[in-house]
Amino acid sequence: MSAVSFKSAKGARSIAWVALTIGVVGLGIGLLLAPRDTLAACVASLLGLAGIPLGALALGLALAPVSGSVRDQLWPWTLVASRAMPVLAILVLPGLLGAGFIYEWMHQYNDGFRGLWLWWPSFVVRGLLYVGLWWALARWLLPTTLHNPAGAGLGLIAVVLSVSLAAFDWAQSMAPHFASSIFGLLWLGRLMLSGIAACILLSLIAGTSRPGVLRGLLSAAALAWIYLHFMQYLIVWYGNLPEEVRWYEIRVREWPLLTWLVALQSLVFIATWWPFSARRVPLAVLAGGTLLLGLAEGAWLSLASLSGLNALASGLAMLAAAAAGGGLIALLVLPRRSA
Repeated sequence: MSAVSFKSAKGARSIAWVALTIGVVGLGIGLLLAPRDTLAACVASLLGLAGIPLGALALGLALAPVSGSVRDQLWPWTLVASRAMPVLAILVLPGLLGAGFIYEWMHQYNDGFRGLWLWWPSFVVRGLLYVGLWWALARWLLPTTLHNPAGAGLGLIAVVLSVSLAAFDWAQSMAPHFASSIFGLLWLGRLMLSGIAACILLSLIAGTSRPGVLRGLLSAAALAWIYLHFMQYLIVWYGNLPEEVRWYEIRVREWPLLTWLVALQSLVFIATWWPFSARRVPLAVLAGGTLLLGLAEGAWLSLASLSGLNALASGLAMLAAAAAGGGLIALLVLPRRSA
């Protein structure tokens, strides 16, 4: 990141250290006073923050086989953003180790394959395998993909399948009676949207020469995200199945603020219609807002499925988890010294 001065990077790293410290202290207090709310918030922050390294990985694998201005401007930054992949190994631990506080199925007996799949050691091993796979792809495959398009395609398939399974394990299973075959794609859409936003921010900071092209990619990603959410809602509405309807009803009735925040993502898509959004500052605001809205969607997909949570405790724990996770990601992405 040669365009970023050492002084600016040093200041940003100092802020990241402060955020990490405050977040860790807040999480420690939360685990003592409200362990269930805090652990659930950790899972929600994982779903929201994973878009930076994991979405960047998916973006890099998708861009590698094609040519053009978008690849030239963003692919190098997918390498930078995906450096934060080890953070996911830390963020996933509270949800795996504290699964008994979060997931209803942990206290139910199941036999056969269902029992094996929902067995706690199996759940932990799968979670670690997901993160290990993503880290391996980011570490060894992604840097080679410009000269290995076949490997990029296979890696992208592995990411899509593993992300879908992780979404079912970590988020959808919080509502065990809710079933959605495209739930994994919903999270994948969010990951891609956040990954694109993160790489656009990095590219803008580095002084990209064609921000209008990046605006088009952000617009397309936001439209794809809207489409996926609309398709699930349409299927639920058409099927009129009580459990699926209840999933949306709970979010609208009990979590209206989160629902409105998630819906605000549509305004980012609308804003990209206007010429002003191709300028650097407005585009940076839209990309930064997309990253923040990703945290809201992580909570919307997960926290809203749990009953008995304290809104204040969950909200404070979410802020602490986001500060800790965001600080860790920033420390791995920001340069340590001048180029």
